[in-house]
Amino acid sequence: MKMNRYIYAAIFALILTGVTSCNGFLEEKVYTEYDPSELLKDQDGVDALLAGAYARSRIIEYASRNYTFLMNEFPTDIAFETGGGLERDAIPFINFTWAVDNSILNSFWGKMYEAIASANSVLNVVDGLTGVPEENLKRTQGEARFIRAVSYYFLYNLFGTTPIIELPKNASPDEIEEIGKSTPRASREQFVNYLVADLAFAIENLPIEENPIGKASKGSALAVLTKLYMHEKDWVNAASTAQKIIDLNYYSLYSDYKKMFSIEGEGNKEYIYRAPCIAQSGFQNNYMAHAFPPNYPIQSNWINFGAQFRTYTAFYETFAGNDVRLESFVAHYINESGNEVELCRDENGQALDNVRSFKYWPDPNAIGENNGNDIVYIRYADILLCKAEALNEQQGPSQESVDLVNQIRKRAKTEEIVLKDYPTRELLRDFILAERGREFFSEGLRREDLIRHGKFITNAQARGKNAQPYHVLYPIPLRQRESNNQLGQNPGYEGAE
Repeated sequence: MKMNRYIYAAIFALILTGVTSCNGFLEEKVYTEYDPSELLKDQDGVDALLAGAYARSRIIEYASRNYTFLMNEFPTDIAFETGGGLERDAIPFINFTWAVDNSILNSFWGKMYEAIASANSVLNVVDGLTGVPEENLKRTQGEARFIRAVSYYFLYNLFGTTPIIELPKNASPDEIEEIGKSTPRASREQFVNYLVADLAFAIENLPIEENPIGKASKGSALAVLTKLYMHEKDWVNAASTAQKIIDLNYYSLYSDYKKMFSIEGEGNKEYIYRAPCIAQSGFQNNYMAHAFPPNYPIQSNWINFGAQFRTYTAFYETFAGNDVRLESFVAHYINESGNEVELCRDENGQALDNVRSFKYWPDPNAIGENNGNDIVYIRYADILLCKAEALNEQQGPSQESVDLVNQIRKRAKTEEIVLKDYPTRELLRDFILAERGREFFSEGLRREDLIRHGKFITNAQARGKNAQPYHVLYPIPLRQRESNNQLGQNPGYEGAE
């Protein structure tokens, strides 16, 4: 059952809570195997600690809504939000008016550093562990270093480089506090090299199979490394690392695009790195409650939020009419009163910018906002298009790049492209960017793609937003700078504090 995939993390998190809570006022004899003084001296204890690191690193429920949509999709040409209590929080991201004291940015920063701290705790404990097979230790270290690297990568995507925090073994609370208050941001070279080292170790020591779902694997570490190289425009390493994923012969494109994101399609071999979700508060995917249009005929166990996630008509119309990816949108519907409602254009042809993405197709057994659809961060289609882009940037248009793109187009059952129609690097580059939009809408990749292609700011300006070049990074949260006076601010935001 799906619950079993995640329950180990919930149980171990509860154990861990018991280990770290206050016990000075109560003396209680421990009768179970979970004696706090012994818990972290064997593999079971380390597994509990590792489960806590996984739990803290998961970008699910409202953290997913904020990271995927507010921070990474609403500032782009794909989607935006109106209505409900969320509109107040969404508007700054839509309009490029976010502040240095934005609570959502600060919360995400804190969440990622909690995951990093948990991963470091695992590594410190494992460093002194005896009586455990070396293979098990290496795997545990690989998982912890993956969690640490991917948490830093998510921060890097938003803020640029951040402080690299490593604590001496058995550091005192005062030492820990001082390190937190005085560690400056790493240089770009230091930061990237640190992530590459962590991911290389993970690749070497993790298994190919993702077992259980959501666990770090060789493929997920290679995938994050590919994305890091793409971020750095290191095209040679991006292409070669993507090829290593292909050569695993473990992943493949799932045949049914629409079904892939449903509960029914979660057994696919396209997802490389994901967060497992269940229809339970705290472990859920809550996207669909924001996607239903007004008075949409929903099941009694679903809920339709006032906060409405809307797709721009101009983006929706970039799809060819025969593209099966259109099946993941609702452009018109019959409402609960029996009236037909158009969401794309009105009777005068004016864009309504109100199409709805149903990519995470509603969970039939959802409980209110709580859907069980797993949330995907990187999938095989992304890796194929990364390689196509990296090859094009290295050598210009080639049949290999076109063939990689056409794997995506063929799955979408839409017209495949031919090399002669893309004689220049610029033409194929623009097509790949557009195709990435059509493939990865509602997955939070559009902002980073536009930034990499140098179009994030000009694209926003064309939509009438007051976007400035420095908006390619978010500000370092003010609360973090107040806690650490060595934490420099990103250019463009200094005068806002």
